[in-house]
Amino acid sequence: MPFIEAHTTFYMGRRYDPVRKRLTDEVVYYDSRDLTTHAVVVGMTGSGKTGLCITLLEEAILDKIPAIIIDPKGDITNLLLTFPDLRPQDFEPWVNVDEAHRAGLDLPAYAADVAHRWREGLAGWGIVPERLRWLQLAARYTIFTPGSDAGVPISFIGSLHAPRESWAGNEEAIRERIKGLSSALLGLIGRGGKPVEDPEHVLLSNIFEHTWQRGLNLSLEDLIRLVQNPPFDRLGVFPIDSYIPERARQKLALDLNNIIAAPSFRAWGQGEALDVHRLLYQPNGRPRVSIFYIAHLSEPERQFVITLLAENILSWLRTLSGTTSLRAILYIDEMYGYFPPHPRNPPTKDPLLRLLKQARAYGLGLVLATQNPGDLDYKGLSNAGTWFIGRLQSENDRRRVMSGLESLATANSSLNLSDAARLIADIEPRVFLMHNVHDSGGPLLVHTRWAMSYLRGPLTRQQISVLMAQQRQQIVTPPPQQTSPPTARVPAAPPPPSTLPGAAAAQAVPPPPADLPGAASAHAVPAPPAGGGGGLTLLGTQAPPGFTSGPPPLASTVSQFYLPSAVASQQAVAAWQQQTRVAAQSIGSATLAYYPMLVAQMAVRFSDKKSGVFTLRRYAFRVPDVDRTGFVHWEDYAAEPFDLRSVAYQPPANSAIYGEVPPGLTDAKRLAALQRELVDMLYNTARLPVPYNPTLKLYGDPDTDPSVFQALCVQRAREGRDAEVDKVTRQFDTALDQMEERARRKGRELRAEEQELADRRREELYTKGEAFLSLLRGRTTYTLSRSSRASRWTRQTKEDLRESREVIREIEAEMQRLEQQFSKQLEEINDRWARVATDIQEQMVSPLKRDIQPELFGIGWLPHWYVVVNSQPLLLPAY
Repeated sequence: MPFIEAHTTFYMGRRYDPVRKRLTDEVVYYDSRDLTTHAVVVGMTGSGKTGLCITLLEEAILDKIPAIIIDPKGDITNLLLTFPDLRPQDFEPWVNVDEAHRAGLDLPAYAADVAHRWREGLAGWGIVPERLRWLQLAARYTIFTPGSDAGVPISFIGSLHAPRESWAGNEEAIRERIKGLSSALLGLIGRGGKPVEDPEHVLLSNIFEHTWQRGLNLSLEDLIRLVQNPPFDRLGVFPIDSYIPERARQKLALDLNNIIAAPSFRAWGQGEALDVHRLLYQPNGRPRVSIFYIAHLSEPERQFVITLLAENILSWLRTLSGTTSLRAILYIDEMYGYFPPHPRNPPTKDPLLRLLKQARAYGLGLVLATQNPGDLDYKGLSNAGTWFIGRLQSENDRRRVMSGLESLATANSSLNLSDAARLIADIEPRVFLMHNVHDSGGPLLVHTRWAMSYLRGPLTRQQISVLMAQQRQQIVTPPPQQTSPPTARVPAAPPPPSTLPGAAAAQAVPPPPADLPGAASAHAVPAPPAGGGGGLTLLGTQAPPGFTSGPPPLASTVSQFYLPSAVASQQAVAAWQQQTRVAAQSIGSATLAYYPMLVAQMAVRFSDKKSGVFTLRRYAFRVPDVDRTGFVHWEDYAAEPFDLRSVAYQPPANSAIYGEVPPGLTDAKRLAALQRELVDMLYNTARLPVPYNPTLKLYGDPDTDPSVFQALCVQRAREGRDAEVDKVTRQFDTALDQMEERARRKGRELRAEEQELADRRREELYTKGEAFLSLLRGRTTYTLSRSSRASRWTRQTKEDLRESREVIREIEAEMQRLEQQFSKQLEEINDRWARVATDIQEQMVSPLKRDIQPELFGIGWLPHWYVVVNSQPLLLPAY
């Protein structure tokens, strides 16, 4: 069968004939959905294991499937070395210098040789340069280097946050995660703590459970303090000091503190957040390939990284809906020590085992690779549905692999152990025994295709630094976690704003608002009274013109409230210098000054049954100098909402001065009219955009990152595409089977006709000889009649033979046309569903008037610092 570009299947290579020791013309495909039951790749150095795994990953990336890759040696970083133009200068910076020396060539000559080999190799497998270009553009490739700034940094220490899902109903899963985290942390400090048995492990697990049950995030600093002073008095029936004495807790805290005290700690806490969705998807929903390069780490550090990643992936899976299509890949290269046989039980083993058992339902496929078959617990790998077995080191390795296959033989009758043992006994490089439980044809030998990525071997950290230089500049480091006390959980990503400026999600904690609308960051105010010495000193009831030493008297019908001071005077002056680029030559003393303005904050509820939306947005406005009459152009005064928990309704106890209240703010009727006006304005203008996909009939959640909905559309489109491809493939297979059966029948007829023609020719020859003798004897009538019949039968047989050959040629041509039609149909299906996945529109949801309620409306006293800088009185924001 010819090579057909079908994105539902992976082009792995061609079938290998072990008897003739050569490749056949039969292309070997692998259905992407089969990977949801996971795959194991085993092969010694030189077997071609890395090439096979990179080939598998390349095919997945071309199908827009994201991946998280754990790379202990650095081989898989070669995925970034794709050169569509195949020019020697593209290869030259990456070729191995030692290999060039061994070849007796300088770098340019060796690079030219490598480029030539890659061009010829790809062409020999039918891979055109355009396919390399598609691979390059299909995903965003990122190399993360935990604990190092060589690649893109990622924050692992900051990943001790409470799980997204609630505690109730998820206790078992969350406790599994707690057990893994506690084991990883103890392993990181050189303590192999065993769950249930070791007091240190029990203590850490209980601290996690106590804080996470309350929805509180933990930092490592929080954890250390809570180890010293646990938030509970007893563990089981024993008092805490009896179960684990204070001295032992102090020693554990000191060991944990060594992580923070180490010079390399900063690198562990900086960089991108450990967010699995963002590791797999770009902000626009397109796939991402995240490679975790951990060659530079110690073994405990590697265990820590893999455990945290696995636990976070498990937590992410529980937020998803089920699927039968492949959603993402977790690939772990060189599994040595991470999933060993019983009785060894490193912290990585349990979460990996849970992933093998649970990930299938969510479309996550695990690919586990190793050189040494003794590295793996084969009983735990009974969930793996595909095995790729390459050249092995020794007879002992082959026995280990065969023992691992025994569990599959009982579940799948197509696996013949004696045949498998014979096939792997003497296997060539780049040839693998592929056994897929989903393939009824049994195991086969596949020779892997040429990798599109340049397989130069492990990259150095310097080379990784070059590859990731641009991405490092784009990283936004997450804010450090608060160290005291543990903080309440907040949403992982702020939701998008509504169409009206000033809208914010109900659950978001807004940042400090901007300065007074329409003004710069500082305000010039009247000069302070004489005798101030260049600065402002508040003496008794004295205050500068326009300000009083206490809140002005107002009618009880006028609502007023006070916003807290959150910026120190030194910070305010520093911000002023940075914005104005004016150096503060002299700075007087600062006084807290409250400036009045109309502060309006409205809660708008959006509800829509069709899209399933039920959410809240807040719209805030700050209007200075409100007159008794006139229009307010609300859109000019939109601001960030305040956190209502920080608003006070009584004047602050500290000394402060208060600005003059505009006349419009003292008129209760005017304020009531403005509030009605604002409600009407929001009713007519506030709109909540809800993403939806009309073909898939999917609606997104406006309170989540847009990439979540985009990724969901891609996944549902992939499911639709796979179902349609299955239908078309069944039709194609049926038609092809019918044609092949016709061809077989005609072939049998052809062979029979060829035999008949041979018989007729022998008979005709015999008849002609007999006729000649008969003619000599004078028997002409009978003899000529018989000879004529023999010639006629021969001619008829020749005609039948020619007709059969013509029919066979027509069947072959029809089969070729059918294959071309099938390939074209697959391409059309892929293109159509790709368009469906990106057809994301917006549906606007409007609020009902009764769903618009004021949270704040009245005089808002905004804190400022009244300070003289360079002899100029300024009013600087303190909120």
